[in-house]
Amino acid sequence: MYCPRCKVKMKEQKRSFHKQRKWICPKCGKARMQKNDKAKPDR
Repeated sequence: MYCPRCKVKMKEQKRSFHKQRKWICPKCGKARMQKNDKAKPDR
C-alpha cells in the first residue's frame, strides 16, 4: 500500500486492530486501516 499524501510505500504494523491491518507512512506518519479478510474467525 502506498501513502495517498506523499506516494511512499507504507509499513504494516505487526499486530492487527479490530480485524484490520494498520499501515503507517514512514515519511509523514499518516495511518491507514485495511480490512483483513484472513482475520481469526470468531468463536
